[in-house]
Amino acid sequence: MLRDYLSVARDALSAQKEIYQVKEQRLRLAQEEYQQLNDTWRDKSKSQTSLNSRSSASSKYDPEILKAEIFTAKSRVRASPSCSQVRAPQAGFKIN
Repeated sequence: MLRDYLSVARDALSAQKEIYQVKEQRLRLAQEEYQQLNDTWRDKSKSQTSLNSRSSASSKYDPEILKAEIFTAKSRVRASPSCSQVRAPQAGFKIN
């Protein structure tokens, strides 16, 4: 009976570790995306000589669109409530 309980507990811990690892990967990807968008926006804003010289042909790098995308990426990273519920295992357990 104790072995069954330990087996179920081990399986549950393993499942939690997998969930934690997936959420860590998602967080890393979101942070990388945010950094890339932020760098692109910063580079684009530096290259503009004036507000009047902006061209509408390249709306992909429009500062307002980039700001909105950065805001969205930030909110995705911050607003992930499921990430705050998953914690690293306590001492004695090693995440592979």
